[in-house]
Amino acid sequence: MESTPLRPLARYVEPIPFEHDGMRFVQLHDPLRYSDGALSVSLPAFILMTMMDGQTTLETIRAEFNANYNAGITIAEIASLVKDLDKQFLLSNGNFEAQKKKLADEFAAQKVRPSSLAGKSYPADPAELSALLNGFLKEDGGPAPFAIVAPHIDLHAGGAVFGAAYARLKHSTAETFVILAIGHALDGDFFACIDKDFQTPLGASPVDRAFLSGLEAGFGEPLFANAYAHKNEHSAEFQVLLLQKLFAGQPARKVVPILFSFPETIEDLDHPAYNKQRVDRFIRALRTEIKRRPGKICLIAGVDLSHIGRRFNQEEGAAEQRLQETETDDRNLLRLVAEGNKPEFVRFMKETNPRNNVCGFPALYVLLDLLDGRKGELLDYRQNVEPDTDSMVSFAAMSFPGAAGSE
Repeated sequence: MESTPLRPLARYVEPIPFEHDGMRFVQLHDPLRYSDGALSVSLPAFILMTMMDGQTTLETIRAEFNANYNAGITIAEIASLVKDLDKQFLLSNGNFEAQKKKLADEFAAQKVRPSSLAGKSYPADPAELSALLNGFLKEDGGPAPFAIVAPHIDLHAGGAVFGAAYARLKHSTAETFVILAIGHALDGDFFACIDKDFQTPLGASPVDRAFLSGLEAGFGEPLFANAYAHKNEHSAEFQVLLLQKLFAGQPARKVVPILFSFPETIEDLDHPAYNKQRVDRFIRALRTEIKRRPGKICLIAGVDLSHIGRRFNQEEGAAEQRLQETETDDRNLLRLVAEGNKPEFVRFMKETNPRNNVCGFPALYVLLDLLDGRKGELLDYRQNVEPDTDSMVSFAAMSFPGAAGSE
């Protein structure tokens, strides 16, 4: 009996293009890190991956690729690529599902959420890490705010802007910091909460379980179904690091890290998980818990702004004019956030986000509701340009004065 033709389904990966010896390659970054390896493929191999949709046979992929690109690829060469992808758990199949369950079970059994980026994005040695963060936290920002906006870009790129935001928290007496972060790999729901303490080389930050219990009761749904999304997510981890350093030697401040992921069109969606009514219900539950503790809660939105250029699949790259246009858009966005103008913020994001890829939209959307009319100020804005990938990521620091929990 003839076997069923193989119809591979490639999983989503972040493609990072680069050149080597005049040839174009793509590094396949798995945002969920089910694969520990760093697999790089040629541009033709990446194109073949995009054709692996779970419906198309290898023979059809071969025929269409050769016809479209005047190539002579063989079935054996495509099958070899499929084998390599399978080894790296980059195909949606039984092998991947087994790896996914294994890692999820291991994470669920852990009592804490261990650092994901120590030794990678920042030093694993506590003394080295402390020295690095000290370099960012030189300023004294004055009266403590109700909320800040800080980046979540790599510390080495965004350190000064992290510092501008966290300087405002030096005199904060808040007991719990609610971190509105971005779930870059969050899938299946618009939020992810976690009930594990965050461990870093600087110590452990306890989550506020009483706050989470109240949030769950108010929302009316379980909170922790997507806790695994926190395992490798940097957007909350960086905020915890800065808080630990800022309040070193003091009683540990509690944290409530929440990841968000939904599009700028959320208010137009009719979907069981992604819809305005459900998001609003979550926000109302958040607001209720915040107001129950006047003066004891501070909000941190860990967000980056625009992502443009070839790394983000934009052919025009990050030319000077494009950078200037993006800065204009970013500053208009930040002005609307500072004014607390949520309707205009949403309208503006619908207009500009298809070209700017502002990943911080969902956290800012939630923050605007929680501010209850408080106005903010822009502290710093910068762009990090990557010449190697002809790309740019922008980010900012903001502060929203006012005693926590006040009207």
